[in-house]
Amino acid sequence: MIALPDNWAVQWALLIALTGLLWGLFVVLRVPAAPLLGGMAAGIVATTLAGATLRNPRPVYVLAQGAAGVFIATSLKPGIYADMLEHMPLVAAITVLTLTISFAMGWALNRWGGVAADAAVFGSLPGMSGAMVIIARERGIDSRIVALMQYCRLAFVIVAVTFVSKLLPEGAAPPPLPSVVSATGGGPSLLLSFALIAVSLLSARLKWMPAGGMLVPMVLGAVIEGFGLARLAVPALLLDATFIVIGLEVGLLFTREMLRQVVRLIPAVLASNVAMVACGGLLAAAVSAILQLDPVTAFLSTAPGSIETMTLVAIASHADVSIVLAFQTVRLFTVVLFGPSILQFLLRRVRWRETVPEGEQR
Repeated sequence: MIALPDNWAVQWALLIALTGLLWGLFVVLRVPAAPLLGGMAAGIVATTLAGATLRNPRPVYVLAQGAAGVFIATSLKPGIYADMLEHMPLVAAITVLTLTISFAMGWALNRWGGVAADAAVFGSLPGMSGAMVIIARERGIDSRIVALMQYCRLAFVIVAVTFVSKLLPEGAAPPPLPSVVSATGGGPSLLLSFALIAVSLLSARLKWMPAGGMLVPMVLGAVIEGFGLARLAVPALLLDATFIVIGLEVGLLFTREMLRQVVRLIPAVLASNVAMVACGGLLAAAVSAILQLDPVTAFLSTAPGSIETMTLVAIASHADVSIVLAFQTVRLFTVVLFGPSILQFLLRRVRWRETVPEGEQR
C-alpha cells in the first residue's frame, strides 16, 4: 500500500499527475479515448493501492456531463431523427435481447455465484450504473454488490470497447470538423455551447430524467445542430477535461473496502462481464449485417456500457454517432424506467436460488 499525505490538495495534485502520465501512455499506444482511460486507471490506482478517498466535486461532474452532451450534439448530422425512426424496430429488438441477456446473467450469478437474486439482476442491468445503485439502495437491496457489479462492468466495457474499436476497422463517418473540437475562440458558437453546458447544472436536478445533466444539453444541442440553426463549438482542452472527469468518476468508485467485502464475487462478476460483452459482439454482428454498418458502429451500439462513454468512444473512432446514440438512448430509458418493474415480475415467476446473508454465514 502507498502512503498518501493527509492534505487533500496534495492528493489531488498527485492524482492529476498520475492521470497525465497514464493519459500520455495511452496516447503513445494510440488507444482511443486516451483521456477517459487515463482518468479511470488513475482513479482505480489511487483508491485501491493508495487508499485515496477523493471524489469529483458534484458540479464538476455535472458540467462534464453537459460538455459531453454538447460535444455529442456537434457530431450529429441533419436527418438524424429520420435515421433513428427508420431503425427503431431493430433498435427495439436489440434492446429487448440485451435486457434478456442481462437478466440471464443475473440469474446465472444467483444460481452459481451465490448472489442474491435482486442484487444480481440490478447489478447486471446495463446503461445507467448510478441509477441502478440508487434504486437498489432505496429498495433495501445490497447496494455494495450492485455497485461492484455495475462499476466493474463499466470499467471492463470501457477498456474492452476502446481496444476492440482499435482492432476493428475505423468507421466510415468523417471526423468532427476541426472548428468544432479545436476552437479556442469561436464567438457566438462557443458562447452558445457554454450556455448549453451550464444548463446541465439545472437539468441534473430533474429526478425523473436519467442522466439529465447530459441528455438535456445534448437534446437542445441536437435540435440546434440537426436543424441547422447554429454551429456549436467545444474546445479541445475542454473535451480532454471532460473525458478525464468522466473517467475519474468511474475509477474513484473502486475503493479497497468495497472490493475486500465482496472479493469472493470478483471471478463470477468478471466472467459475467466477458459473457455480456461477447453477447454484445454477437448482436453487433447481426446489426452490422442487417444495416450494412461498419463493425465499430455496430459494436458500440450494442455494448453494455454507459451512453456517454460509448458515444464519446464512437466519436473518437469515427463511428456513426446517430446509430450508436439511437441504440444506447432507447436502452437507457428502457432500463431505468422499466427495469425495476420487470425485475419484480421475474422474481415472482422465475425460480431463484435462496441465498444466506453474508453476515449470517459461518
